[in-house]
Amino acid sequence: MSFNSVVSSTVRKLSTRTSFFGLKLWPVILICIGIFILLLLLLLLKICCACCRRSSKYGDYEFSKSESSSNAISKTTSSSMLLARNALPLEFDIESSGCRWSRREGNKCCDTKSIQLKHCNSIGGIKQYTIEEVETATNGFADENVIGSGDYGIVYRGLLFDHSRVAIKKLVFNNGKSMDFIQEVEAMWCIRHKNMVKLIGYCTEGTYKMLVYEYVDNGNLKHWLHGTIGDVSTLTWNTRMNIILGIVKCLVYLHEDTEPPIVHQNLKSSNILLDRQWNPKVSDFGISKLLGPDWTLSMARPTGSSGYMAPEYGSTRVLDQKTDVYSVGVLIIEIITGRSPVERRGYEHEVNLVEWLHSMVRDQNIIQIVDPKLAEMPNKKELKRIILIALRCVDADAENRPKMGDIIHMLEPRDLLLSDERVTKTETFRGNVDAN
Repeated sequence: MSFNSVVSSTVRKLSTRTSFFGLKLWPVILICIGIFILLLLLLLLKICCACCRRSSKYGDYEFSKSESSSNAISKTTSSSMLLARNALPLEFDIESSGCRWSRREGNKCCDTKSIQLKHCNSIGGIKQYTIEEVETATNGFADENVIGSGDYGIVYRGLLFDHSRVAIKKLVFNNGKSMDFIQEVEAMWCIRHKNMVKLIGYCTEGTYKMLVYEYVDNGNLKHWLHGTIGDVSTLTWNTRMNIILGIVKCLVYLHEDTEPPIVHQNLKSSNILLDRQWNPKVSDFGISKLLGPDWTLSMARPTGSSGYMAPEYGSTRVLDQKTDVYSVGVLIIEIITGRSPVERRGYEHEVNLVEWLHSMVRDQNIIQIVDPKLAEMPNKKELKRIILIALRCVDADAENRPKMGDIIHMLEPRDLLLSDERVTKTETFRGNVDAN
């Protein structure tokens, strides 16, 4: 067969009409080729878009195969791990990135990858104030702006240029490197909870080291329990229970939701601030780390914390989660009784609140435990339950004390009938107790 006959035969076949809309064969072939090319382009476009989204999602984090890159941001355990666990955006998943977190290994990954976190300022940033700004806000640290003083420093009321009210804590112990101080402050800034006083900024110039907090304008728990005048307390039973629950929720967050766990170390009623809705705000957490290695915990104990300290601290000089639990137990007793952790009777005699509670329970004087300034008495079952929780927290054997998470479970499942069965302070309540 000649070449011309082959070409002629091919042309006739390509010109043959098909059943596809009556089109000839060669346009149908061209359409098929075009569709194939279009599908191929769409597939490539989809792959490119997926790569772009992944790059955008993780663009702020640099991954390195060298283990030294993860150690570069972890000069101190407290700073690096807090940043790693709390500064990351919610949508960032360490597991899905191929780097799995391990409590046992700290901030080291299980494979060869490691996360290079940027400065905390990249996600909002803690504010650094100049000494001039702080002095202007406090009117030169004027005495009339002093709103408190404690173990770690003096607290001043301040008004910033943007008219926001703040509380400025001027630390009394100024040793230590500024860089270490800044790292610890940035780690503290990343720790947020609704029942915790919010850290806004800091100032470190020369020998000055100061912390700038949100201003909580309803005083502290100590004032409302012991400093008010009158026969009836403003703090109702329900308010007191909500304060206890808020304090414990904050401590659960510090103990169980941060890595490594944070121990408050200085829980007491003067460190529990209250807002206008009587929500508790725990203050002064983590400050002992800011003051440097020369600051010893024994220096901070004599100014009002002795009644809150666990008995084992005298021999171990160690403050851990169990000592925090003990302090919470003392706070619970203080809140329901309205009595101070240590009461002085005469020049030499002191009454310890925990020992007093044990004696009252032993003598079955349950009714005498409740703050006499309460306008209404709690249900007897609820009162017993709260006392039992407090007694578990202040157990002399640290191993027998519950964890903070266990305390939450003991506090929250309250019988709905209990909250409604309030009786006024009348002979009815006393008659029921005597009858039992």
